[in-house]
Amino acid sequence: MSFDIRPLSDAIGAEIIGLDAGQPLDDAVFAAIHKAHLDHQVLVFRGQSLTPRQQIDFSKRFGPLDAHPTQATNHPDGYPEILTVSTRTENGKDVGLRNAGPQWHSDLAYRERPALGSMLYALELPDSGGNTGFANMIAAYDALPAPLRNAIDGKRAIFSSKREGTERPHPAIRTHPETGAKSIFVNPQLTTGIEGMDDTDAAAPLADIYAHCAEERFIYWHCWEPGDLIFWDNRCVLHIADHSRLDDPTYIRHMHRTTIAGDVPY
Repeated sequence: MSFDIRPLSDAIGAEIIGLDAGQPLDDAVFAAIHKAHLDHQVLVFRGQSLTPRQQIDFSKRFGPLDAHPTQATNHPDGYPEILTVSTRTENGKDVGLRNAGPQWHSDLAYRERPALGSMLYALELPDSGGNTGFANMIAAYDALPAPLRNAIDGKRAIFSSKREGTERPHPAIRTHPETGAKSIFVNPQLTTGIEGMDDTDAAAPLADIYAHCAEERFIYWHCWEPGDLIFWDNRCVLHIADHSRLDDPTYIRHMHRTTIAGDVPY
């Protein structure tokens, strides 16, 4: 199976053209995709037509899957590995997670083993809006001003989830387990402080780091096309969803997400 890899921006990301993720992949093809994912951090597989089972099987090539804590928004037809991200309603109720990712974050960062990566597959898209931003935290770390780097280097950030009632520290500067690259591992949606620091003292450097990470030079904004499947590396990428039309009843954005389980950050 042959395919092309085309960078999407100078900051992050590449698109994969000509690969059918619904078909079995031999080891050589998988190795090439895996390398591309490590090289570009975000991969966009164009023109896919996937059943839930095919998305699950493709995702599992990269590791065991992690269930989302909001079980009520999992796929209703016997696929608990799939989280439904949707603005659809049925009988007055949301069929999926409506307001997913309103701030920059990495998925499940509050768990002992945060997600390795996530795959989001577009089934239905609005005529406008609903873009997703991806930010390169390796590049952001490399460009981090010395005072901000010194403020968090060697420290552990506190991550919290109100939904799960958990709080857990992880290194604020994380080392990628496969490439050895260092990246910023804090985010405004889930990070609540720095271990051993008063919250007031931690607020200013964290706010400055968040502003640094959100600079356009580190970001690729993806405008979705039908059949797009995006796989991003949660270990070194932040992402955010554009929800500017969330209250518009004509705005339909319906997607399936699988999440690959990760390891303990160090």
